[in-house]
Amino acid sequence: MRNKLYLLGLVVVLLFLAFFLLEKTKEDSTEIEYWKLSLDRIEYYPPTEQWVERTGDKFYSKPFTIFVKEGIKKREKFFSVLNKDTETGKDIEYEGGYNSENTVRDFATYRVKGTEEVLEGIQIKESLQLGEDSPKLVFYSGSTSKTLRIGKKHSLGSTRVVLHEGQIRNILTSSSYLFDRFQKGPQDFRQKSILTLNKEYVKEISYIDESGTSIRIDNTPFESNSIKKNFWRRLSGEIILLEPKLGEDLYRFMTGLKVETFPDDENGAGFGIGNILAPNAEKSEFSLASVKVLISDGNEIVYRFHKETSIGDKKLTPVVRIINSNFKEPPVYVIANAFTQIQAAANAIKDAKAIVKPAKGKTGNTSRKK
Repeated sequence: MRNKLYLLGLVVVLLFLAFFLLEKTKEDSTEIEYWKLSLDRIEYYPPTEQWVERTGDKFYSKPFTIFVKEGIKKREKFFSVLNKDTETGKDIEYEGGYNSENTVRDFATYRVKGTEEVLEGIQIKESLQLGEDSPKLVFYSGSTSKTLRIGKKHSLGSTRVVLHEGQIRNILTSSSYLFDRFQKGPQDFRQKSILTLNKEYVKEISYIDESGTSIRIDNTPFESNSIKKNFWRRLSGEIILLEPKLGEDLYRFMTGLKVETFPDDENGAGFGIGNILAPNAEKSEFSLASVKVLISDGNEIVYRFHKETSIGDKKLTPVVRIINSNFKEPPVYVIANAFTQIQAAANAIKDAKAIVKPAKGKTGNTSRKK
């Protein structure tokens, strides 16, 4: 009897080790290319509440879409994120940030750690959580679409079971981080840097405000001792070379702008308020100031700054961004001090005097007469 108990215990231990090693092998296995597509958009659909309760996985509760668009920005693809605002019932679309770009790239060339075909007539185990109530992603490439249903994580957490739906169904073992991104909402996929530069440089900045201040400066970058520097001129009024600090201040304040809050953030007060603070007008008559930035790649971005407001304990300035006159974002909020700095830098440029180099002194005759 004792020997049977020992044998039973040994079998249980061996089964556990086999299961553990199988899971670990799945997680550590080399990835293989499953598909390669030129994606136009990715649609996310949330799970039901029952699926969330069963699995404990808290995926985002509302649908949203990531788009890849041509013709908005010059010489590059444009990523955007669209969702329906529950307060106003209107579609909200912002430029997509690095999370959107990375997601499109990762699923354009989709790699998996393992595949297993589901034979016709075979039921998928309920424990895999791949039913009709699970979250799903739909990928579009021209007239082609592919659907992935998101299932349970493996025990070690770095991989997840996924079902590729279609005429032939495949259960995939896939890196979990690709899908865990969708546990957060569209805010996490939006661009939070208001002015982004890669290899490009700012070619020109124009500023005008309601008080009548109007300035325009341009930039001719140069390299000194292997260090890239900007060279600023004021083109408005008297054309002058600017003290480097004056041009750099306005440049630095513009490139440093970050989204502090989106209107649909938890503490964002909603788009109902946001659209009142930053009216959706075709012209800039309702804004305190407008800044136009021309980038070296030919793209042009206009920023409309509106009246400062308080949301909770924060003082914020609503900003509307327009890219190449054909993509206008809803308002975002930046810290109020950011606009104050931009305004002060513009006024300093307006009042600037031309750089005057000291005249070279003439050498006098210092010899004494005898």
